[in-house]
Amino acid sequence: MSYNQVPDRFEILAFNGDQQADAVLRWEGDNYDFTVLADGPWGQASGRAEDCFEALTRIREQIEPQGWFLGVNGSRRDTWPSGMCREAGGFLVYRLRLGHYATGADRIQTFQPAPRETLATVAEQVAFEEQWSQSL
Repeated sequence: MSYNQVPDRFEILAFNGDQQADAVLRWEGDNYDFTVLADGPWGQASGRAEDCFEALTRIREQIEPQGWFLGVNGSRRDTWPSGMCREAGGFLVYRLRLGHYATGADRIQTFQPAPRETLATVAEQVAFEEQWSQSL
């Protein structure tokens, strides 16, 4: 998936406890310099990094202390990008299953919608990725 195949704006849902709100994610950049912007009830938050997944993570670290979770695949507990996904801009992540290697069938788009019950904090996501790695 190349950059020009990925929309640069996503209308998403954000969650805070039982509350649900509309939010917008936008990205820009290329060549290991990406910025992601998130507009929602928290105002505007931005993250800049070498790939969009990492830039999204930086936004999540800003809004999670206020209780907000972004309802996208990149915020799921069970997703993480491979090195190759990161080199391609971080627009894809793998759905991880304990004890199973991730395959092409497990790749999903970082900014596509994810159900509330799959979302996690950055720390929980990092911990799951480590648990998955050790389970192989």
